Amino acid sequence: MPLADRALVVGINQYPGISVLQGAENDAQDFHAWVTDQNGGGVDPANARLLVSSQFAASAVTDDAQPAKEQIEKFFIQVDNAAVANNNDNLGSKAGKRLWLFFSGHGFAPSLDKSAVLAANATRRLIHNIAAMMWADRLYEGGWFDEVILFQDACRAPITFADLAPPFLLPRTAPSGQTRRRFYAFSAKNRKLSKELPLNGSVHGVFTATLMEGLRGAAADPKTGAVTTAQLKAYLQDNMQKLLPAADLLDDDVAKEPEVFDPDHFVVVDAKPGQAVAQFPVSIAIASSGAPVRIEDGSLQTVQQQASAPALWNLNLPRGLYRVVITDGPDATFKVTGALLPDGTKAVTNVSL
Repeated sequence: MPLADRALVVGINQYPGISVLQGAENDAQDFHAWVTDQNGGGVDPANARLLVSSQFAASAVTDDAQPAKEQIEKFFIQVDNAAVANNNDNLGSKAGKRLWLFFSGHGFAPSLDKSAVLAANATRRLIHNIAAMMWADRLYEGGWFDEVILFQDACRAPITFADLAPPFLLPRTAPSGQTRRRFYAFSAKNRKLSKELPLNGSVHGVFTATLMEGLRGAAADPKTGAVTTAQLKAYLQDNMQKLLPAADLLDDDVAKEPEVFDPDHFVVVDAKPGQAVAQFPVSIAIASSGAPVRIEDGSLQTVQQQASAPALWNLNLPRGLYRVVITDGPDATFKVTGALLPDGTKAVTNVSL
């Protein structure tokens, strides 16, 4: 039988030793629903581990709060056991083809190149944590999977002298000839804070809300319809900040765009047969109406035109860089990023010339 994809999805709202979050569990539930959907990530639900606060009884004792690090780390034991079983079946020492990792909760970054998500029983003195990137690297470097994809929606505020909990799986060398690829995206760069906000009827992390729209097709390549690592990175960097209110945009501590590590180019979500490429509204105000007008894409190919420019031209375009040109008149360059508004509707790209 073919090697299975696997997913670990963690969302922690309840931190009795720190403070309560509202959106982390919503984020995890949303991602889990997508990653186990055959039209989404396509992971068999039997191979997707979901851990959220509501699965556990609320505890008045901080030390007993769950999910703790031990519950989360059981997934990695199962991964290694699967690799051992696959090796006995002559399928090699891989646990699967692709690994999805998703974490949402409180987090920290003790240094410029490290970060972690706090377990539910963490306090401001007891820094129980899962070093998500270290785990992703360990499983990637050892060849447990061909592809490792990590999403982390958590603050990366500094906690002086805090240590990361290292992976307990011994390092190993990937099999010779194995092609491996990875993509990691974090909601905040080092020393920045992530935000959760009421979005489209419920509280979500701004990063996760943007991510899920991208995975569901808003970040699809306009030409192929597939969501690639390059397109997903661009979508996140262009659009995450557009959900932030003005006060957060002015706050230097709040993350405006994600940290993305994408050394390998590959398809994250395949194009769906018959699926139309997502298009987004554009409104072009034209002062000198009447002359011929056209819109060129990034390759300078005309994609739409009118013989007589209207005063206001409303149309829809896929994501990308464009130029609107009036014959013998002005022109303007604009970018359609595919941004969404907090109520879930598509944002309009406004252009004037």
